[in-house]
Amino acid sequence: DDMFEALKKIIETVQNPHLKTLLNLIFGDERTADAFRKAPAAKGFHHAYIGGLLEHTLSVARLLDLATQHYNNVNRNRDLVMAGGILHDIGKILELSFNGTMDYTDEGRLVGHIVLGVEFVDAKIAEIENFPKQLALELRHILLSHHGVLEFGSPKRPKTVEALIVNYMDDLDAKVNAFEEFMSGPSNDSNWTPYHRLLERYIYKGPPSQDEVPEEHD
Repeated sequence: DDMFEALKKIIETVQNPHLKTLLNLIFGDERTADAFRKAPAAKGFHHAYIGGLLEHTLSVARLLDLATQHYNNVNRNRDLVMAGGILHDIGKILELSFNGTMDYTDEGRLVGHIVLGVEFVDAKIAEIENFPKQLALELRHILLSHHGVLEFGSPKRPKTVEALIVNYMDDLDAKVNAFEEFMSGPSNDSNWTPYHRLLERYIYKGPPSQDEVPEEHD
């Protein structure tokens, strides 16, 4: 609940009336909000636990807020970046089932969260009178390109500054969480984790802390 309130406070910073209306329409719906609070962000790679989608989205939104402040001399639309970042994984509430065990829905396996998310957002935009077509187009592009490259499932690569920023902040947050989760797995005597198949590397954990070093006995 605290994370959801923090996300709503970030939504309040969006100045564009059309984007703010869209975000409030989506997250003001209790059924959508309840699913968003509970959903994992993935089945196995990152934030793969109940509430993971909200935790990931809030983290990405905070990173985007910092990034847009840093690139304040670049021709970028801060409201579009924030809206795209907050909505980039909205399709996960339809892609994943998370009542009991976590798994993919039929829609998730056959269509995927990127397309499901675009369809979901398009339907909400259709409910808003006079939503600018160009703004909808650029928001749609962020959702379609947020995985960055075709090999990772994006139908399009980022072709706007806003889409590029969302892509990199999303990727950063996902990979940091993936590193942390894997490093906190079952411990062993090595300074390294086992090989991570998806990240295609071993991860250095560093030497054990003094608390973890076994005492020597005569």
